[in-house]
Amino acid sequence: MPNIDLYMFENYIQKKDVNLISTGLWEMTFEDGSLLASGNKVMWTEAFRKLLGFSNESDFPGVLESWISRIHSDDRERVLQAFTSHVGDYSGQTSFDEQYRLCLKNNQYRWFRTVGDTVRNEQGVPLRFTGSSFYIHDQRKKEQEMEFMIIRFELISRALTEGPWDMEVVAGDPINPTNVIWWSPQFRNLIGYSDEDDFPNVLSSWSNRLHPEDKEMALNAVFDHLNDYSGNTPYSNDYRLCLKNGEYRWFHAHGYTLRDEQGVPLRVAGTIRDIEHERQKAKDSEAKLNRYCEIVNTLTKKQGLDPNLTFVSSEMKELVKSIEKYAKVDAPILITGESGVGKEVVTDLIHNFSDRKEAPFLKINCGAIPEALLESELFGYDEGAFSGAKKGGKIGFFELADNGTVLLDEIGDLPLQLQVKLLRFVQNHDFYKIGGKRLIKVNTRIVAATNRDLESMVQNKEFRSDLFYRLHVLTIHIPALRERPSDIIPLTNYFLNKFNETYHTSKTLSPEVYKIFSKYLWPGNVRELENLMERLIVTAEMDTITSECIPQAIRNFVIDTKTNNVSRSIITYKQAKEQFERQYFQQAIEKYGSTRKAAEQIEVDHSTIVKKASKYGIDLLHWRR
Repeated sequence: MPNIDLYMFENYIQKKDVNLISTGLWEMTFEDGSLLASGNKVMWTEAFRKLLGFSNESDFPGVLESWISRIHSDDRERVLQAFTSHVGDYSGQTSFDEQYRLCLKNNQYRWFRTVGDTVRNEQGVPLRFTGSSFYIHDQRKKEQEMEFMIIRFELISRALTEGPWDMEVVAGDPINPTNVIWWSPQFRNLIGYSDEDDFPNVLSSWSNRLHPEDKEMALNAVFDHLNDYSGNTPYSNDYRLCLKNGEYRWFHAHGYTLRDEQGVPLRVAGTIRDIEHERQKAKDSEAKLNRYCEIVNTLTKKQGLDPNLTFVSSEMKELVKSIEKYAKVDAPILITGESGVGKEVVTDLIHNFSDRKEAPFLKINCGAIPEALLESELFGYDEGAFSGAKKGGKIGFFELADNGTVLLDEIGDLPLQLQVKLLRFVQNHDFYKIGGKRLIKVNTRIVAATNRDLESMVQNKEFRSDLFYRLHVLTIHIPALRERPSDIIPLTNYFLNKFNETYHTSKTLSPEVYKIFSKYLWPGNVRELENLMERLIVTAEMDTITSECIPQAIRNFVIDTKTNNVSRSIITYKQAKEQFERQYFQQAIEKYGSTRKAAEQIEVDHSTIVKKASKYGIDLLHWRR
């Protein structure tokens, strides 16, 4: 009987191999040609029932439905389709081998594998199916964990911006070009390759693409790391690799090595990271720092500061930052500041540290040229444009400085009529020559400078608001010397050394002179200080320059003089009043930019302002309204 044979076989294999204790046999007889009738009789062995947690036939009847009903719903269709295909294949060429989940008696699902075959008659009609079901849940769980680990590794690898790699180390020849190495997809992608055919799994795929200047160094870094059996030599290196498109880029590589007890390397693994952007950023930062230092050195020399000084006023530091920033853009710049602060020096720096430094840099003082000539100087004219025009015409500053820079000094003195034409040029970078019919397009940067209050001039209808706002895109204000008092003494010492060297003298300044200089407001700024120091070096008869050598107007401003125990002397009321008025009215006029505006703000008659300016020698050439 088949059933008796099945029981005997199961007892036999369980006695022979304890590893098959998680195996259960079963057998089903086909009746009336029905393949999957739920009522088909099945003989479940005791071992099979035990796998599912059942002990007798009443709990797990001997019909096919007992098995079908316990297959997981996600697996049932697949398993039954495979079973039907196998049984219905009259050729007998197929076998049944499926993995699926079965519900145990405790309602928990576990993984099983069923392998079986079908006994057929001469026509291939199925008579009996015999199957072996194996409990594979633990194995399947380990496989799923392994699949999860592989998927997680792949996801993490793809998320990395670095490219992992791994190599088995060949004893005695760690950097043999034929050494087998695993390149991750990320590694290949970093250098432009997509598959193993383009970038084989050998060391030479990497070594052959090293930059010629880096190859020896890069290979030595790997060799030294692997051959240091103490493990104290790290592997961390920067080099250039040639991408698939022929471009070289910088990469950073680092790795770790697995060694045996003697320190012999077994495997080395690591990553590479594209650092081209980092290297370029560092290079740009270095260039920016060099530009900054050059600006500081140039500016301090021009302004009279010794580059070796360990301090510079905060106002000058901010000025240097603005120069460095604005030099690299093409927008118009408006430079403001009192006379003598060095507006032209700043303009020189902006041009020299810009991308236009090799192109022309032309300067024109808008207040020093008559209105009739200023337009022709700026825009040029065609032949026959007016009586006395040169044959062949004239090229103006804007055309001569194409791709370069034009400084419009004293822009506040530009006539209103000419401001209209300048506005068009600043906006469109094109113009017509005087008497010309051809539109000329140029790439000339405009830098404007003034010591006047353009905003007040706009309010007073003396300067076009549209031109002001167009020039006011970027602004640099150069502080007056009195606004950065920490620079007065360094400037004084610089000019002292400069003119001692010029005139072959070795004069010094008395403490009183330093004290007076520190308290003086310097309305003429650095230029006034420079001129005064040259005058003192030339005119002083003694090697030590004392306060008596300083002009009376400056001495009158300072009230400190030396007495027996450093006391204060009191000047007369008249002197104090005159000193106050001179300083007060000059500051008011400079602040409000107009004698009328100043008079209105300090609540005095306009005639009072004019009279006081005349009395104290205040220059109203740029301020009279």
